[in-house]
Amino acid sequence: MIERALARCGPDADAPTIATATADAMTRLLGQLKPLVGELAWRALYVRGLHLARSSFVKPEPEAASHDELLAPLKDDLSTRAPADAYAAANALLLALADLLISLIGEPLTVRLLRKAWDNPAAETSSQEKPQ
Repeated sequence: MIERALARCGPDADAPTIATATADAMTRLLGQLKPLVGELAWRALYVRGLHLARSSFVKPEPEAASHDELLAPLKDDLSTRAPADAYAAANALLLALADLLISLIGEPLTVRLLRKAWDNPAAETSSQEKPQ
């Protein structure tokens, strides 16, 4: 599911395109999570996901007013990497967030949230699909 969220940018995408696709995936996920956990909890989950991805991501400024400002360092960071590195880092981040959500709310609810966030009608046919 995560790979398909990033696949929207295409297999031969450049780093800025991957960065935009990642920020878009994060924005859609925020849209699903914010009503459930609120803005502050989503920010905490995002920062924890950056940490768990074990990458050299630039941490967002704590006083970022909007989610666009929160995601700006991520986009800038991914845009400056080699395309393969940008894709691997984006994939690691989204996987870390999915794993974190699974540990907090369980796999069935996480899969439903990710399906809604990433608008993946093909995933609706597979009840056994995991966010890999």
